[in-house]
Amino acid sequence: AQKLIEDYEKTNTPSIVMYMSLLSGARNNRNSNLSEKIYKRMKTLFPNAKESLAAGVVLLSNIYSSLGKYEEAKNFRSNQIEELRVKVKVGLSWTEIKGHIVQLKAHDHSHPQSTESYAKIDRLKSKAIENGFIFDSSWITRSLNENETIKSVLCGHSELLVIALNLIQEPAPKFIQVVKNLRVCGHCHEFTKVIAKIEQCDIVVRDANRIHHFYPNG
Repeated sequence: AQKLIEDYEKTNTPSIVMYMSLLSGARNNRNSNLSEKIYKRMKTLFPNAKESLAAGVVLLSNIYSSLGKYEEAKNFRSNQIEELRVKVKVGLSWTEIKGHIVQLKAHDHSHPQSTESYAKIDRLKSKAIENGFIFDSSWITRSLNENETIKSVLCGHSELLVIALNLIQEPAPKFIQVVKNLRVCGHCHEFTKVIAKIEQCDIVVRDANRIHHFYPNG
């Protein structure tokens, strides 16, 4: 991928989309050294692309967290965001329930049916584990609090909350649509596959980059 970008830039203007894709790939492989080089290159080539650089900061800090370097991740993120003078977006997900748009953030308990939706997530977790699903702690981007577990943190992401909220409605829907303002993490992507198979429904999640389609065959 690096060679492809180098060849492209011999005759074309550098593209930040290419660098973000490369950075995302490095994150998936938890390659902190390569990620640092990519981010530094982005800062040199695109000093005014503040929003994209901020997204790069989040990706790189998440790599540090996935390697257990929580303090390094926290310091890097706060220092770079302060330098860029931008605000990091709060992750939000939206869905339509009985004609009304519902907006939730991670670990949100504001909805009147939140108790039922969290209970639904617990049941889905149990069924997923029975089917061999593994909850990957590398997608957690901070240290756990005393009352938290790997499963509770990962399953508190906003897109999973709105999916569960859909699934407790009567009758249970066979098609669920979600919109998220940030990217879907790797855990939520894999877990949503399992949910679609368990519940035998179609789920469509539109995130900041693409549209994910999950089918009843998993």
